Amino acid sequence: MHLHWLDLQCKYVLIWSIHRILVFLGFVATAILIQNTMKRNTILALLFLTCATLQAQESAKKGFNLGVLPAISYNSDEGFQYGAVLNLFNYGNGTLYPKYDQSYYLELSKYTKGSTVLRFYFDSDQLLKGVRTFLDLSYITEDMLDFFGYNGYQSDYSATMEGSNRALYKMNQKQLRFLADFKGNLPVKHLFWEASYNLVNYVNRAVDYSKLNNNVNLPVLTPGESLYEKYVGWNILSAKESDGGLVSAFKAGLLYDTRNALNNPDKGFSSEALIEVAPGFMNESPYARYSLMHKQFQSLIMNRLNLAVKLGVQGKIGKDEIPFYRRTVFMSPFATRTSPTGLGGANSLRGIMRNRVVGDAFALGNVELRWKVLNFRLINQNFYIGLNGFFDTGYILDPIDWDLSNLTPTEKTNYFNLEKKDSFHSSLGGGLKVAMNQNFIISFELGKPLNESDGSKMGTYINLNYLF
Repeated sequence: MHLHWLDLQCKYVLIWSIHRILVFLGFVATAILIQNTMKRNTILALLFLTCATLQAQESAKKGFNLGVLPAISYNSDEGFQYGAVLNLFNYGNGTLYPKYDQSYYLELSKYTKGSTVLRFYFDSDQLLKGVRTFLDLSYITEDMLDFFGYNGYQSDYSATMEGSNRALYKMNQKQLRFLADFKGNLPVKHLFWEASYNLVNYVNRAVDYSKLNNNVNLPVLTPGESLYEKYVGWNILSAKESDGGLVSAFKAGLLYDTRNALNNPDKGFSSEALIEVAPGFMNESPYARYSLMHKQFQSLIMNRLNLAVKLGVQGKIGKDEIPFYRRTVFMSPFATRTSPTGLGGANSLRGIMRNRVVGDAFALGNVELRWKVLNFRLINQNFYIGLNGFFDTGYILDPIDWDLSNLTPTEKTNYFNLEKKDSFHSSLGGGLKVAMNQNFIISFELGKPLNESDGSKMGTYINLNYLF
């Protein structure tokens, strides 16, 4: 590995600066784009002119390249996040660039009120000849994990009630996990087999108010019974699943993949069919479920504008109930996002509250236009700045059968809309991207739900990589 200390420091300062500037530019750009059509057209014209005059020829990368990003953010419930993300890529001799031989990802971050992310993953098609290997070892704690109940709009969301108890729709969860995903070739061109093993221990609790309010300026969290605790008291969450448990699950499937790149391809598609089984002899709460996902990519303007579409369904198989803490986890292997939860939030329906859409089976769709505005070289690295606009939507295909016999009429009125049928949960938004060597991508996105029952505020997401 040939890395120079000065070069690393320059890259660190550059990427850190871009990360902080993106936050400011995102809000400025959003305000500008709300203005009249003439101003928008002027901005687009200037961007096209910039692209025409500042193009740079991208060269293939060789050997090791390191991306370093400080993990810095803030929210009133968890406090300041501090730590670092390191992503080391090995491009080998460069002949397959932008594909890489190995990727090593390390995230160490903590929130001042207790939430923690300790994660390492390794991604390579060189460890086992002809097999892509993805290994993930993580410890994640969430002091304020979202819990909005089941069956979408049939579980009422009240911003007013949340205002009096900001932890009403929250719970505490800790998970220690090991993931091992593998993919290999089959005799048919572009067809692959997939196999996975997941070992995850979940520990669920009510929100710890004393911890969150310790040494915190006003407003503090006012203690009160959360919806999670109510579900436990109503026996909607059974004693067997409410406190968590150990999941030992196997996945197997087929993937047909013609994409020309792993990150932001402009050609091809991938179609994936998966079955996950948590057998009874290894699990206290056995279950089986399936997933069908299709991703399509099309270049509209070569090397500039791409259309990306993702469509999928996921649901249970048989009569065994999936534990509630597993229902909100996507089955997709090779998950580079730290918390692959859905539906709602950064990993599925941007702008919609996380875990808002929970059922025994659901469908989702994501449509994006991705524009590479500017390519340039800096510090001997290939960069591009991009913009993306998106439409996300989700729908519950099979609602959860719940027993509400333990509720009083007042409780049913205050927390449920049982006569209301669920419908599409949709959002619109856009974002900025800064990519180094096409694989280390800093992302800033804003999303707005189209129905206030999915959230009354704009969702803001600063993370790595495209959604898919």
